[in-house]
Amino acid sequence: MLRELRIKNFAVIEELSLGLGTGLNVLTGETGAGKTIVLNALGLLSGGRVSADIIRHGEDEASVEALFSPLSAALREKIREGGYDDEEELVVRRIISQTGRNRAYLNGSLCPASLLSEVGAHLIHIYGQHEHHALLKPEVHLSLLDAYGGFGEKVEEMKKRRGALGHAWEWLSEAREKVLRRKQEEELLKAQADEISQAKLRSGEEEELRERKNILLHAEKLYRGCKEGEEILYEGDHALAGRLGRYALRLRELANIDGSLSGAVDLLESALAQLEEATSALRHYTSRVQFDPGALEQLEDRLAQINRLKRKYNASIEEILKLGEQAAEELESLDRQEEELPLLEKGFESTRQSAWETAESLSQERKRDAKKFKREMEKELASLGVPRTIFEVRFLEEEGKRDDPPFLVGGKRMTENGIDQIEFYFSPNPGEAVKPLAKVASGGELSRLMLAIKSLVLTQGEIPTLLFDEVDAGIGGAVAEIVGKKLKKVASSQQVICVTHLPQIAALADLHYVVRKEVVKGRTFTEVKKLSEKERVGEIARMLGGVKITEKTIQHAEEMVKGAGMKAEG
Repeated sequence: MLRELRIKNFAVIEELSLGLGTGLNVLTGETGAGKTIVLNALGLLSGGRVSADIIRHGEDEASVEALFSPLSAALREKIREGGYDDEEELVVRRIISQTGRNRAYLNGSLCPASLLSEVGAHLIHIYGQHEHHALLKPEVHLSLLDAYGGFGEKVEEMKKRRGALGHAWEWLSEAREKVLRRKQEEELLKAQADEISQAKLRSGEEEELRERKNILLHAEKLYRGCKEGEEILYEGDHALAGRLGRYALRLRELANIDGSLSGAVDLLESALAQLEEATSALRHYTSRVQFDPGALEQLEDRLAQINRLKRKYNASIEEILKLGEQAAEELESLDRQEEELPLLEKGFESTRQSAWETAESLSQERKRDAKKFKREMEKELASLGVPRTIFEVRFLEEEGKRDDPPFLVGGKRMTENGIDQIEFYFSPNPGEAVKPLAKVASGGELSRLMLAIKSLVLTQGEIPTLLFDEVDAGIGGAVAEIVGKKLKKVASSQQVICVTHLPQIAALADLHYVVRKEVVKGRTFTEVKKLSEKERVGEIARMLGGVKITEKTIQHAEEMVKGAGMKAEG
């Protein structure tokens, strides 16, 4: 509940400190005195938009500060979630600067605008004088019915189930598309994997094959060259090995005479051994040299196969081998996805069933409460001077549209709010068919409809402070007194702050404040003063009699205040 409000340099308010209490708090005053400015300041504390235009002329910044206590459990949880200390009281402060560096605080700590809006939704609800026009929008009707039925938690659960179904459907659809797409690619992948696997490529194979091809192409030349080497080194009559062997014997005889030649003997014998090894290597090589044209043809076929694969995949052997591995992995992945698909389908079906069951259950409860809402609305409207009114809550279906599972089935479309699309229908004249509000309700009727709805809906809520800005515009007489009683009824369970021009409502106030505007030294100032019982009589007399207040007017005002007090006690 709002305990205290402080405003500084806000529009025509220089500085204001206002204490508020439980029950019905009424603000009255001349037109243009600044009553609505006070409510606008409170709107900023609940996360409303802000502009530097509201800063008092000549000042650098404006500020609005309010103390709320006690706090609801839901609000304290929201504050804890935001990372702020959980306390019994909450001080909300908002500063608006000419520089645009606006700031918000919760219990002295900076607060982001998004959190301020969430916290404000738990603190204050503002009902403006033009809010009844929202009734012309059918999308608002469902939220009003839910507020009446107290379906807030069930709607939140519905949103979670609808969100879960959306994700499950997205995952399943994506998996199905992948499987379908991969199946279409499966033959290509399999052919690719098989082709590369059967080719039995090896890294470096192409270079080896080209070397072998070069050898095969020059086989005869290599054979003859090596045979020639055998002749020169060992086989011929004048072979080096034979001549050197003979000379080695002669040199050994000489070394026996002069030992200094022994080194030369060793070197010569070593050379003979190396010549024999070289001859053996040449002989071995010539035995392996092939002149088979078939071997060359096979080798050229293998190179042609490799070149064809390289052209086809526009890649090297190493890259082709990687492509083969990837193709095999994708085929294996396809197998896994096909195995996972039934699990996804099972999970989706469970989520779908849960979401639709929740939606159907919520719809049944809405339809049950809609009948009760109809009866109570017609009763409220009769008390507001619109007797014999017919009011209906119609549940609509998307007839003629083909099913589009899982969200459109049998003419019912599931949204985050469930499967219900509703619209309020209305007939203020006996004998006339009910029609949508937007087509038949006048401005005055809309205002009374909204008052009736608020009378039924607001008492269901947990928001501690309700602000009404001239919601009584366009009514008077007995209806004004009824509206006042309804506000008083709401104020029995929630704090109500009401700006009004009607004395019938002001007389019912638990606390009465008057808003006055004056000009001092060329500057306009607005002040708000809490009235005593005597001062209340004078203000209500002004509201009754206008400029000229007679003794009779004052007496009437006294009777209204006294009568309101007696009714409150009764």
